[in-house]
Amino acid sequence: MPFHFLRATKSAASLAAFAFALAGPAAVSGYAQEASQQPAAGQEAAGQQKAGQPNWKDRAEYDLYNKIAHETDLKKRLDLLDEWTQKYPKTDFEALRSQVYVATLGPLGQQDPTYRPKAIDAAKKALQEKPNDFQALYWLAIDIPATGGASPSPDQISEAETAGNGLLQQVDATFADSKKPATTSAADWTKAKNDVVALAHYSLAWAANAKKDYPTAQKEFEAYLKANPNNANVSYQLGQILIAEQKPDLYPQALWSFARAASYDGPQAITADKRPAVLAYFQKVYKQYHGSDEGADQLLAQAKNSALPPPDFKIVSAQQLANQQAQQLTQKLQSDPALALWYSIKQNLIGDQGDSFFTNSVKDAEIPGGANNVKTFTGTVISVDPPDHPTKVVLGVLDPTKPDATLVFSNPIPADAAKVGQPVQFSGVGDSFTKDPYMLTFKDPEIPGVKAAHPAPRRRKR
Repeated sequence: MPFHFLRATKSAASLAAFAFALAGPAAVSGYAQEASQQPAAGQEAAGQQKAGQPNWKDRAEYDLYNKIAHETDLKKRLDLLDEWTQKYPKTDFEALRSQVYVATLGPLGQQDPTYRPKAIDAAKKALQEKPNDFQALYWLAIDIPATGGASPSPDQISEAETAGNGLLQQVDATFADSKKPATTSAADWTKAKNDVVALAHYSLAWAANAKKDYPTAQKEFEAYLKANPNNANVSYQLGQILIAEQKPDLYPQALWSFARAASYDGPQAITADKRPAVLAYFQKVYKQYHGSDEGADQLLAQAKNSALPPPDFKIVSAQQLANQQAQQLTQKLQSDPALALWYSIKQNLIGDQGDSFFTNSVKDAEIPGGANNVKTFTGTVISVDPPDHPTKVVLGVLDPTKPDATLVFSNPIPADAAKVGQPVQFSGVGDSFTKDPYMLTFKDPEIPGVKAAHPAPRRRKR
């Protein structure tokens, strides 16, 4: 069945809840451990330092780096880095400089998106020097989807895949218990790892979606939500991917994802001002799929507490429900000749030739009149009017809850002859009908055991 869904617009950069300590002065200073050998007073030339080790060109280069390592303002630090590059285009600490560029431009790009292209270039340069640079992969996983948008280049797709796969390959080693800082709790360390895992899977999902590889995008979005179940925007995007696969058996899971996006109100929820529109959208597509809004509130309550549905989760579609009802009806008609005859009459009356059929076969005819050996129909009383001395009884024959037969009497019948909710047998002469809503009306019909005051003459057998 066709669906028309909203596009999610929230930036992938919002997924990077883990700061990863890549922007602070302590992190930048940490890169200087391998470069801590400073020139002694009066020693300016690199040759005066230990041979075989990376050396500062002179004291001024070391002092400039020392300023960079202690600068907390990202823009000022970037200016100092550029000064270092201009004054010392060649340095023994090129790899170190590349890492500090990444550590500075990465978070700076989150503050100001105009820096993202530079951040990407810096990360790619760092990867050329160190192919598994975790920091560079981290920022690429954020910035490539953010800049690539809905129409990325093949290179951007490839870079996102490289970043995602590279992070996943290293994440266990990077977040090994032995590497946990003493000041970081075990819970925070685990959350940091999960955030990076989620980011990696998002990068891979984005790349797969860009290639219209929807099964892979589905797998990666589901992996994201296992690592970080809170991001309701990703739940919404997963719903879109499931619909894009065009597999009806995935529609219930898509509806779960939309219900999650609409109902979840915790951390990383869709903003309160946009959630009503998502809720209205979920309700619309749920009814479109299921055929009614029955069960929608229960689904919203379930999905609010879980980003992914249980393995056995199902929603009966309107088509499935119609098939079930048709099968049940067929079984009923096969076991009840009177009901089968009633159904046949209805189908003829509501068809294109209904008026002609009524004139030639129903009006003023005694029904059922022994046709197919059926002498009476049976319907369930839905209403009587007036209640104490009924002259009008409305029945449900095909469905006891839906009126489709009206018995009209010239004189009242006893109140106990037709009580609401009880079955009543009848036969009679067709008097009138309507197609929509369907109703066949009988004038002065016969109810076994109830004598009509002035029964209408039987003009002809059906």
